[in-house]
Amino acid sequence: MKKMFKEHDLVKLVSMLLLLVVILTWIIPTGSFGRDAVFTDGEMLRIGLVHLGYGMSFAISSNYMQIAFLVMVGIFYGVISHTEGYKALVARLAKFGKGKETGVVLGVSLLTALLTSILNNTIALLIFMPFLVTVLRRVGLSKLTAFASTFGAMLVGLLGATIGTEGLTGFVSYISYNSEITMTTELTVRIGILILGYMLHSIILLALMKKEAKKAKEEKEDDVFAVEEPKKKNKKIWPTVVAFVTLLVFMILAYVSWDIFDIEVFSNFHEKILGVTIGEFEVFRNIFGIIIPNIEADIVVEFGKWYLFNYIVVIAFVTLFVAIVSKMKLNDFFSNAWEGMKKIAKPTAFLIFAYMIFIVLYWSPIVPTIINELGKLTDSFNPFVASLQALIAGFFNSDLAYVGFSLSYYITSFAEEEANIMYLIFTLIHGLVQFITPISIFLLFGLSYMDIPYKKWMGYIWKFVVGMFICLLVIFTLLTYL
Repeated sequence: MKKMFKEHDLVKLVSMLLLLVVILTWIIPTGSFGRDAVFTDGEMLRIGLVHLGYGMSFAISSNYMQIAFLVMVGIFYGVISHTEGYKALVARLAKFGKGKETGVVLGVSLLTALLTSILNNTIALLIFMPFLVTVLRRVGLSKLTAFASTFGAMLVGLLGATIGTEGLTGFVSYISYNSEITMTTELTVRIGILILGYMLHSIILLALMKKEAKKAKEEKEDDVFAVEEPKKKNKKIWPTVVAFVTLLVFMILAYVSWDIFDIEVFSNFHEKILGVTIGEFEVFRNIFGIIIPNIEADIVVEFGKWYLFNYIVVIAFVTLFVAIVSKMKLNDFFSNAWEGMKKIAKPTAFLIFAYMIFIVLYWSPIVPTIINELGKLTDSFNPFVASLQALIAGFFNSDLAYVGFSLSYYITSFAEEEANIMYLIFTLIHGLVQFITPISIFLLFGLSYMDIPYKKWMGYIWKFVVGMFICLLVIFTLLTYL
């Protein structure tokens, strides 16, 4: 039993948190905030065994697009990792990085944190994580160092949310109904937190790299998409480079909120393309099936507002391009795709379990009740109480948008400047909590994908979390009382 828990600590942690949430639904009544932060007590909505069974299917059905995306990631790497061009690219990048480990680590983590901070659909960035992990491991970095440089840097980007990150746009859209808060509210402060977070994380990351330099040489090769040396040293890498550049360009175009900068070129182009007609026949709308039948909604939207489905299509075409250029046989293509799907199955399953906890709290909204009780600790705005409230909300919910949905009236019930500080507190604390909560989407996926024990991660990251938490409390205090 002890060995099982040691080898499967993520299963234990997520299961224990799920059990805790279920128990809390038997103890804490539900509640909700209305206008002017008026709290309404709800009934006791206890979660039972049948709920858990149905919750699994509900978690899958309500997050099917994220699951489909992860499956597509597995297919992509299952195919591309068997091409000589990809093997050659990994080998060349690894050779370039030898002796430059410090610069490589800092560069990869900086780029990852920046992209996470500005993309309004962060999960799309996972398409590059297996590639980066493979290269960093090939350079000679330890597994934990590679994880901290990639998935850890994504968490830094979530902490320093600027104009993007998973859930921030949804969070703002909910609280903006009752306030003047926008995506650029207190942007300078959030940019400063991103810089501070990156600097502090870089310090402990470089210390980790130095500490584990010897261990990296002794670690066994367990990268699930690791590749061997190419059979031909001068194998052309341009098709693989084109594939990754295409994915990067489309990701940036698709998931940067261009309207924040008043850039209208993409919306104008989209309107003109959809407006092309021959007589009354709408050319592009009909050929590409842009409109969902019987539903007034477009499935192909302008850059900056893409759905995850749109990017999945791009990945599918890029995968086919790589396979065709590499002259991969059809049977090999399907075999490699299937192998890739199997390799990505375990981390995908963990995400489903994490979504289950969200479903439980959605069915039985007890968090607003906890937030309301904590609010009674003070008669006026208090940044420390607000930070505690944000910590609870973030720990039990990895979806920042839902935090905004369930607590929007409460967050915006304070005076304008205090509401702005509440906005900062809930977004920044939520990002910080994702470093440690067992249901953090990117943390859970990364730890499972790289088979890193949660305890080992905590042994590395706790100094960063404590340091950033203290810094945030100081900043919130200064903004409140000065």
